[in-house]
Amino acid sequence: MQMHPDPLIQQVLDTWMPRFLNSDIAYYDILTTVARMRTWDDWGPQWMQTAAMHEQLAEQAWSAGRKISAINAFQVAAGYYHTGYHIYTRDMAVHEHGLRKMVELHDRMLPYMEPPVEKVTIPFENSHFVGLFSKPRGATKPPVCIFIPGLDSTKENRHRGRAPYLRRGMAVLTIDGPGQGEVSQWLTIRADYETVIGAAIDYLGARGDVDVERVGISGGSLGGYYAPRAAAFEKRIKACIGNCGPYDWAECFWIIPQVTREAFQHYTGAQSMDEAYERSKALTLKGAAAQIACPLLIVHGKLDPLIPWQQGERIVKEASGLKQFVLYDEGNHALNNISYKSGPRMADWMAEQLGGVVA
Repeated sequence: MQMHPDPLIQQVLDTWMPRFLNSDIAYYDILTTVARMRTWDDWGPQWMQTAAMHEQLAEQAWSAGRKISAINAFQVAAGYYHTGYHIYTRDMAVHEHGLRKMVELHDRMLPYMEPPVEKVTIPFENSHFVGLFSKPRGATKPPVCIFIPGLDSTKENRHRGRAPYLRRGMAVLTIDGPGQGEVSQWLTIRADYETVIGAAIDYLGARGDVDVERVGISGGSLGGYYAPRAAAFEKRIKACIGNCGPYDWAECFWIIPQVTREAFQHYTGAQSMDEAYERSKALTLKGAAAQIACPLLIVHGKLDPLIPWQQGERIVKEASGLKQFVLYDEGNHALNNISYKSGPRMADWMAEQLGGVVA
């Protein structure tokens, strides 16, 4: 494992290295980019430099007519911009540049992605949020799984995991809700995520090409709070997965890395860390978990340094319907280090609940 003298950089590497590698961030680029950093303040600017290098490679391939290579390279560059901005809020100009570039490059490649990906706009109260939608080829009104990002993940990097669900006969809608991804530019985090999922299901019903009687939701990290919260109050949800999510975010607030607290402050619009902590108290399943009546699967890693596994266990203990808690002894946060175990298990479980295909 790479070592760095700055404790914040080292903590980020220790916590998220499996996530970076799972997101097609090359280990060599991690080594060379981090080597240029002296302190956490350098994280964003240095990743912007590496991301721009990949964007240039993509542009060169595109100009040369090598579209297959270019499409892949643009998606990779979008992932690098995300790595640079997602938990970096020290310099908002850098943060916003990385966010804009991630969305720009990913959107540019949407018409060429396989399986097809459609970007959609979902009305919400007096505003809107956005999502990415994919459907199995030839399917007539399949069930659909709604993917929910966490605090610092986005629809772009969550939707890249759509293929196992499509192969199991499910459509996939991945959303950026309030305070997430590009929607963080106009909406801040809110605790009542059932309102967001309710709007998403309304949208799916209006499409007419999926079965809204068979809707499941899956969320990881802070999304592992949003999904159970939505399932507690939005009764059209037929199955729910939570991956390493909190029962009570405030109980975890001073455990999570400093840079994650800074990100939460930004995505809530809080003016201080104390105000961010006060806002974190709204994100609790106390009094809500008992309202979860649909089938529920909670997975957690015993080595999760952000959200203690007992938080996930507590969600399951209080839920009232068919429920299961799976604890991986070697799992870290969001089980990124053992996604080859957790990923198929979650996809199979969701397919079984919604009437998809597992054989």
